[in-house]
Amino acid sequence: MNRPADFKLSPSGATLRRRALDAAQTLLEEAGVEGLHLRVIADKAGSAVASLYYHFADKDALLTELAKQGWRDLGIKIARAMDRGAAPHQVDAASSAYLQFIQDHPQLYALMQSCPILTGDAHTRAAEQEAFVVFRSSLDGDDRVPAAQVESVALLLWVLGRGIAAATLASGAPDPGAAADLRAKVLSGFTFLLSSRFRG
Repeated sequence: MNRPADFKLSPSGATLRRRALDAAQTLLEEAGVEGLHLRVIADKAGSAVASLYYHFADKDALLTELAKQGWRDLGIKIARAMDRGAAPHQVDAASSAYLQFIQDHPQLYALMQSCPILTGDAHTRAAEQEAFVVFRSSLDGDDRVPAAQVESVALLLWVLGRGIAAATLASGAPDPGAAADLRAKVLSGFTFLLSSRFRG
């Protein structure tokens, strides 16, 4: 599969930088971007605010790093789901992992696709592209998709995931059963779009 070479995560809590990002992600999911304050992040990371400035120039820099790490984590989760080989088609596993990530981290995913961050930071755009390359590889060799259409189909599914995330955030926090039902329906729709019945 055509995946970026390095998908290893640094050990959680290994450094102040990592602890700060972990704390920021927890706060982000609890209260959204508005609830993120460097003083609270520093407290949760067991540090002084001044120490955070050694790693992050300001709150925006921390948010950008959080988004970049989010894309990397998403790529890892998609790759691991595909490696398990539990789904009929690789794209089913990849799509399920993608939707599960959105369900588990709605505020983080909203931050990850924030226009100011994506358009303003080349490293974050590169991290998103790496995650997309992993997702796209789930269609390699899928006999339902002509080789010339792999990029287009993968991009369509990727963008649909963004729409699902937006709809989920707009409706508030869904209960787990409803979220699982939504994910199952979306995966069923993906499968139908790729089927010969749809293509005629």
